[in-house]
Amino acid sequence: MKTNKQKALVTLIVVILIVFIPLGAAAPVGISESAVVEAAKNWIGVASVHGGNDSFGIDCSHIIYQVYNQVGVKNIVFQTVPDIKNNAYYVKISSPAPGDLIFWEKDVTKNDRKYWLTSHAGIYIGNGPFIHMSYDTKKVTIDNISGPYQNGMAYFARWSPT
Repeated sequence: MKTNKQKALVTLIVVILIVFIPLGAAAPVGISESAVVEAAKNWIGVASVHGGNDSFGIDCSHIIYQVYNQVGVKNIVFQTVPDIKNNAYYVKISSPAPGDLIFWEKDVTKNDRKYWLTSHAGIYIGNGPFIHMSYDTKKVTIDNISGPYQNGMAYFARWSPT
């Protein structure tokens, strides 16, 4: 009798978790991966302008805001990278999918060049590449998580408002 009550309790808990805790979807919840990636690709080639927010010049945090806003992410507001990292709606994930955000945990120096990765972010497009404001080209570009980016210890987050 006790075993049946325990099984029923466990079943009830699982059902509650399934019903009330949203399962993670790739890219921002409710938005298709391809829509995010295509919107991000439209910014490729735009020049780096610190604080820039349009096609004449943009920075990494504004790319995230513009792309997510363009694809209809609800409740998105502009934030700097440190604020994005601390925003509870950006949920750290271990299995990134296209459209998720990429951040770094440390700055690195490679070939006598300093990369300020802790204050940098990009949009992951899958299988290693991500779209971001390149330190090297000073334009929005696609790079791979290798070299200085890999050394910066990448982690990923997904926009998931509760």
